[in-house]
Amino acid sequence: MTTTVMNPVKAFTLLALGLAIAAMGIYVADADDAPGAAVFGMLLMVAGVVLGVRAARNRLPRWAARTALAVGVVVAAFAAFLTHQVVVTAPLFAQSQEVPSVVDRAPSPQYATAVERAREIVRAAVVEQNLPGVSVAVGIGLPSVASAKDGTVVWAEGFGWRDADTRAPVTPDTRFNIGTAASAVTAAVAPLGLTNTGTDAAKEWSPEAIGEEGEDFPPLTLLRHVIWQPLGLVPAEYPLPGDRATFYVPRSDDNNPRRGRRLMYMRDLACCANGMAFYSTPSDLVRVALATNPGSVNGELAGGMVMSLTTGRDSGIVIAVTSNMAYANTSSLALQVGDAFAEQTR
Repeated sequence: MTTTVMNPVKAFTLLALGLAIAAMGIYVADADDAPGAAVFGMLLMVAGVVLGVRAARNRLPRWAARTALAVGVVVAAFAAFLTHQVVVTAPLFAQSQEVPSVVDRAPSPQYATAVERAREIVRAAVVEQNLPGVSVAVGIGLPSVASAKDGTVVWAEGFGWRDADTRAPVTPDTRFNIGTAASAVTAAVAPLGLTNTGTDAAKEWSPEAIGEEGEDFPPLTLLRHVIWQPLGLVPAEYPLPGDRATFYVPRSDDNNPRRGRRLMYMRDLACCANGMAFYSTPSDLVRVALATNPGSVNGELAGGMVMSLTTGRDSGIVIAVTSNMAYANTSSLALQVGDAFAEQTR
């Protein structure tokens, strides 16, 4: 029986290539949480294991080579799982100064101090609660203003990301699903001519039909994310078009956003309007409150708060806060922002 001995140069080349590919797999799995990144990283690590075993198999008994290959594949899968878990549970922003923001327009000097204080409060809340994105608007009720559309919003600003994977920023025009608060807003949309408030089909907010029968079979999802989309053969689903915010729920059983996130199910996005997702912007919500004075309103999705609208009885200050993470403490944040403005307007 003839035994073929692999050329040392070839063996070294295969081993070096295997190590390089495995290292690339670890980097890909760890560097990005885009859909399929961890799986793609695992495949690269498996390829590295295969090449490494191939390089050494003529120096090992057949059973040892097969065992090394099996163990290597299991280790690669476990490593990809761990790196994925680390990415989705890691803080989205390490410190408040890192939270990006987009402002509608520069606030009036009259409210500059209050705005700066409110920005600090919002950024701190984003970091503390580990929220992908938050949008805030503040309005002041003025007796001389006859219409809620006439310059009543004194500050509007978006913080963080409307999509955590693509890092598309939240802007004052980003539309958020307001869930159970829809009933308090619907009647005012037409009379006020609100252009950034209304309803969309749920599929516009959950193009992958997450958690529903229409969701793609996992192998097809994997092929789309790992092969077809990177090659440009099919368009990416995220960020959502139309400046819509991608919605998330906590991954943990205790519904704590600090423990990581996952995409929200379509049924949660469409639970409040007959299969339609009711959306708005904080600026439009402020205009509704100034025109109708609904008091304090909170909106929930998937059982957790995503939006709060409050009106100061004495100050006439209206604050609207929206987030794209369920179980965000938007009500507390709205009160803190209101206090920052009330201190300056006293």
